[in-house]
Formats: sequence, structure tokens, C-alpha cells
Amino acid sequence: MAGRKKLTRTSLHARVAPNTTDKLKEIAEAFGYTYDGEGSTGQLLDAIAEGKLLLLPSNQHK
Repeated sequence: MAGRKKLTRTSLHARVAPNTTDKLKEIAEAFGYTYDGEGSTGQLLDAIAEGKLLLLPSNQHK
């Protein structure tokens, strides 16, 4: 039976601010991490965890 390739993935549930999901999808799309026509937060988080993207703290939180 043909179909979508089964990936070995884990689900992650997080409580975030109301606009955070949309912001993360925008960031993911800006870096080229997309799935089904929108930014893929899963691919974005994988890239961060694998060291492909580095996070730098901003001065706004001091």
C-alpha cells in the first residue's frame, strides 16, 4: 500500500503564549523548514537540538 512515509517521531506538547505558535511557524518558514505549505515547528526544533541553528540571547531580557 502506497502512502506517506512513516517517520520515527515523538510528540511534544508545550503551553505557550497565544501568538507563539504563529511566530515559531514564521521563523521556521524563514529558515526553510516547511511542511504542508507552512512553517514546521518540529523541523525548527530538530535543527536547534542538532546544532544546525544557534540561539543567541537578546539584550531585551536584561
